[in-house]
Amino acid sequence: MPGESIAYFEGQFMPLKAAKISIVDPAVTKSDIVFDVVSATGRTFFRLDDHLDRFETSCRSIRIKLPVGRDELKRISAECIDRSGYEDACVFMCGTRGQYRGGVALGDPRDCENGFYVYAVPYYWVVPRDKAESGAHLWIAETRRAPDEAINQKAKNFNRMDLTKATFEALDHGADAAVLLSMQGQLSEGAGFNIWIVRGKTLLTPGENLLEGITRRTVFDLARDLGLETKATNLPPEALLEAPEAFLSTTAGGIIPVTRVNDRPLGNGAPGLQTSAIRQRYWEKRRAGWHGTTVNSLLKH
Repeated sequence: MPGESIAYFEGQFMPLKAAKISIVDPAVTKSDIVFDVVSATGRTFFRLDDHLDRFETSCRSIRIKLPVGRDELKRISAECIDRSGYEDACVFMCGTRGQYRGGVALGDPRDCENGFYVYAVPYYWVVPRDKAESGAHLWIAETRRAPDEAINQKAKNFNRMDLTKATFEALDHGADAAVLLSMQGQLSEGAGFNIWIVRGKTLLTPGENLLEGITRRTVFDLARDLGLETKATNLPPEALLEAPEAFLSTTAGGIIPVTRVNDRPLGNGAPGLQTSAIRQRYWEKRRAGWHGTTVNSLLKH
């Protein structure tokens, strides 16, 4: 039976609830931290190297140097799953600035000793799990996504006040999740997912002011398999409101149909045919080991 979530923190494995960060750590006081999340199904990571590429790029973008190499990071991630006992999991890996000299709340970031931690939790869904089947209710938020000129959204980070505010908007309107617009009024992304619009045999997704998701990349691959065209482009909110079909792509749930936006249903109010085909292909290929790395292959014996 699965035990409890396990973290690797300050050089050792421990129960997740035992891993603590100081209240004056820049990760707390300044959200000075980047992260990534990789999923595993049946103790097999999906696109682990792609996630590590992005994580390392995020660290470089804010000048955090990881204290371990890639092979060690893989092993630690696998150990967190193995020690937790999970078959299906999400593993968070976080790069931190580290505390300022003297353990104070302010200082020279060049003097910080960069750190990192990793932890495993049971696999989860970015919307309620039943909506991954029946279709999510999405809300186009009034809150705007922080622009890339202020916060580089291609670096996966915890500067998330805009996403949190938008999530409250969605929940207050009875929706499951929010999608934000850029400062220019174009569709961007939501908290933990990218958005896709289906028009016949063409899949459209926003191209700017967003994190380029690993599952988003996977949709481009799956579309080629299914003979569908894809395009990353600027999209106004009307494109989503009037879409015959739409879906989310996310590590936390894979391909999730959208069946309602704001106060109106999409299409006939049921998951679309193209969405269902993409979702089926996604899980079939994952379970067959596509882009997979097993936990056991990374453990030291």
